[in-house]
Amino acid sequence: MINLKKKFLIYGYGISGKSVEKYLYNQKCNYNIYDDIKKINHKKVISKKFLLSRINEYHYFVVSPSIKIEKNHFLFKHKNKILIDLDFLSLEISTQKIIGVTGTEGKSSTCSYLKEILSKKYNTKIIGNFGKTIIDKKNLNNYLSKIDILIIELSSYQLDKIKFLKLNYALITNIFNDHIDYHKTFRNYVISKFRIQKFLHKNSNLFLSKELFLKYRSLIDINKRRLILYNYRLPSKKDLNEHIKEINLNSIRNLINNIDSKIKIQKSNISSELKYRNQLIYNSNNLKIYNDSKCTNLNNAVYKNNLIYSSKKILILGGKFKKQDKNHKFNITNTLVLIFGFQNKLFYDHLNFINSNCIKFTNLIQLIHFLKLILKFNKYDYILFSPGGESYDYYKNYLDRGKHFNQLIKKAIL
Repeated sequence: MINLKKKFLIYGYGISGKSVEKYLYNQKCNYNIYDDIKKINHKKVISKKFLLSRINEYHYFVVSPSIKIEKNHFLFKHKNKILIDLDFLSLEISTQKIIGVTGTEGKSSTCSYLKEILSKKYNTKIIGNFGKTIIDKKNLNNYLSKIDILIIELSSYQLDKIKFLKLNYALITNIFNDHIDYHKTFRNYVISKFRIQKFLHKNSNLFLSKELFLKYRSLIDINKRRLILYNYRLPSKKDLNEHIKEINLNSIRNLINNIDSKIKIQKSNISSELKYRNQLIYNSNNLKIYNDSKCTNLNNAVYKNNLIYSSKKILILGGKFKKQDKNHKFNITNTLVLIFGFQNKLFYDHLNFINSNCIKFTNLIQLIHFLKLILKFNKYDYILFSPGGESYDYYKNYLDRGKHFNQLIKKAIL
């Protein structure tokens, strides 16, 4: 259990760091702030020199989740003292049911679906990697007393560092090759995802697909928790949104039934749609265009493209390429692949083209000009913009990239 009377160092003054500061301030705790990159004008900020000279005075180091603590890092010897913002919830949770959701892709959509369905009967909130925090609330205990169910979206970075968070339910949506720069190997990444089971209360439920269970059975501690499996059932419709919605809903049916068997799950009543996540932005003249700018994983981009049952489709890839297993290639079938960006060759080298063609472009604008020309011949009925790479090559984030794509498509189509 965290002792708030001890001394804390907040390492990293981003969104999570600032929320931790508010929490510690409200709790009248003793703390300092340190950031490797930012120059911060704040009376609680200390220099690295000062920190290293007094490092043994700190009982806890509250770290921003994405900071990697490797052997050469000055905090490596103090790894047992490292916390993240979510750990403080262990001091505040009482009767609330806590759901942890992790996976490579679809975490945010799955959390949104859970909230929408459960909110019909319970006061439900989403926090964590979803982009929202609550520990900075001035009267956190009073705020939490009004919440029945708390859904926490958990990244592999967070799961790598959490120590005290406790869950009533845990769900793993899927696992694709991702975040190799941080975890070094795919196996390490997979292990980080399965750490979610470590935070379950005794005899609580872990929900995952039969496919994941069969693949990673050795990583599951069956003796300490109840395992509930589900099958992926793919619908016969061609619409990509219907495919993804059905997959996401199928993953949460057992979980919701476990919480309250009286809650009815009806696909037609789900309205949650995240911006630039499989978003249908054009549907006319037998052509559908999807904006999936939120996709930063090549494996997932190819997977979604292969869900579209058509031989007349275009997949648009690009962005900052994430490190992949250099010996692994993803099969892409019956598709015209258009790749933009300065790392387009890296995308190309990791694809195995089956009845497919590929053209590389310098940037997205150049690609859209080409797209405008070929659409005049009405040869294609689906376009999926699912970059499969990070947006930081030319854009601030995936939202900025998604917005730009919409603007370019609007000019090209009209």
